Amino acid sequence: MINQRELWRSLIVFLLLISTVVALSVADGTNSSINNSVNGTSNTTTNLTDAPYVPGEIIIKYKNTDSVSAMSVPSAKLASLGAGVSDDFSAEGLKGMQMIDVDTSISVEKAIEELNKSSYVAYAEPNYVIQLSLPSEPELPNNTTAESFSAESVSGAPNDPRFSEQWALSNTGQTGGTSGADIGALSAWSVTTGSDSIVVAVIDTGVDYTHPDLAANIWTNPGEIAGNGIDDDGNGYIDDVHGWDFINNDNDPMDDNGHGTHCAGVIGAVGNNGIGVSGIDQKVKIMPLKFLRADGSGDVAASLNAIAYARKMGADVISCSWGGTAKSQALEDAISSTNVLFACAAGNSGVNTDIIPQYPSCFTEAQIISVAASNAKDGIPSYSNYGPVSVDVAAPGDGILSLYPTSLGSQYMSMKGTSMATPHVAGLAALLLSQKSSLTPAELKSLIMSNVDTISAWSGKTVTGGRIDAGKTLSALSGSSVSALPGQSNKPKDLNGDGVYDDINGNGRRDYADVSLYFQYLDWIKSNEPVAAFDISGNGRIDYSDVVKLFQGI
Repeated sequence: MINQRELWRSLIVFLLLISTVVALSVADGTNSSINNSVNGTSNTTTNLTDAPYVPGEIIIKYKNTDSVSAMSVPSAKLASLGAGVSDDFSAEGLKGMQMIDVDTSISVEKAIEELNKSSYVAYAEPNYVIQLSLPSEPELPNNTTAESFSAESVSGAPNDPRFSEQWALSNTGQTGGTSGADIGALSAWSVTTGSDSIVVAVIDTGVDYTHPDLAANIWTNPGEIAGNGIDDDGNGYIDDVHGWDFINNDNDPMDDNGHGTHCAGVIGAVGNNGIGVSGIDQKVKIMPLKFLRADGSGDVAASLNAIAYARKMGADVISCSWGGTAKSQALEDAISSTNVLFACAAGNSGVNTDIIPQYPSCFTEAQIISVAASNAKDGIPSYSNYGPVSVDVAAPGDGILSLYPTSLGSQYMSMKGTSMATPHVAGLAALLLSQKSSLTPAELKSLIMSNVDTISAWSGKTVTGGRIDAGKTLSALSGSSVSALPGQSNKPKDLNGDGVYDDINGNGRRDYADVSLYFQYLDWIKSNEPVAAFDISGNGRIDYSDVVKLFQGI
């Protein structure tokens, strides 16, 4: 059966090709790379070498997936390329895939052309450059110490002193946004705050694994003995105690850019520890996998090894806050080889990715969930990509306060972009797995997408037309069903689809009788019903404020 996303994309591309003007403008893009390009323009031409790539390096996949080397292919043409194997991804579970270096006397374009003529080769492509990008420079708060702000007095909130600044988790309008335009973290935390048994791999610029607000939630390889110079667990990596650096090929994935630490903090900054901020998962294990340098640059080959490591070492969720226009078949194959959910950033060019695809977010693998960025008013920031077919959900990504490497001069930083939205989805997936570890990637994706808050601004902009809601999603997972209140024959109903039961007596309308009944049975509801289903005020608990909010809404 033809994948629906691919069918729509093919139709759109076909219509675009009819227009000579559009085709020429696309072909003329000069800044296409696997990163989001400047000014929202990207090159969608099918020429494999239009995007930047590492000189002299080619990723090749053989049709015969047994262990082979480039030199075993009986082709005089290969020998003439002066090709030599520099990396064998077969050892990482990507059978028949290698990277070869070619002689500088022949261009990568010509070498690929010759390789693709071989009956032994499934495909050959450049080792594309990956260049990290954000919509703007990070915004440094006036005071960057962990204790500089007071925690908001909200029931159910953690004691982290800067939690009151985390509008994405609990939006009270504190940044000039819309109250309630958040992911409902307080409601979710009434169910679970996460689990140390769930591992989220952050494939990025590395992670400051010594950060005081993150160290307790950093993954430690249980099979490795630190500092003994031995590959104790036999995974091919020596002393990989806290992940790996695939750029420098060493066991120190320390973040020297800031981006990876910020993303990791959104997922798993230690919650309720009295310092700084809280991650969506107050308890979780973050696996730092560095494949981007201090300047934000890397390549596909490094990402393949990082993905393979995450799979091999048992990551439950993979967070990918990077992407762009170069379509790497090798990268798609690496993702396909896993059985975990990939949260992928939709990109920051402000374009429709149904028309100008971004990768890996636009790959059609079932385990990929593509994420756009929403702001504190549930609107669409000008930089966020969107796509009614290719982008699945929105998540908070504008002005997000999270962690920053201590070595870079500030432990906390506000940043924006779909890079910040993506770890919100990865964090929600980890919360769900903390409740039910057997959930498949498809089940996780379905739960997240089926329980968004539908937002008018996002209608026709994403598949779901909404922003993620952690509280609603956790309630759906637990299968919480409401009961008829004492003396009533009908169960309460959710009339507007926001996950909260505003028709308390179940008669199909919201009226004063619901207010009276809610007030009368307030204590009974608190003892017998899920908080998320009856938290009308959105403050994370069931109390008199819900009665007031219900009355105001009539």
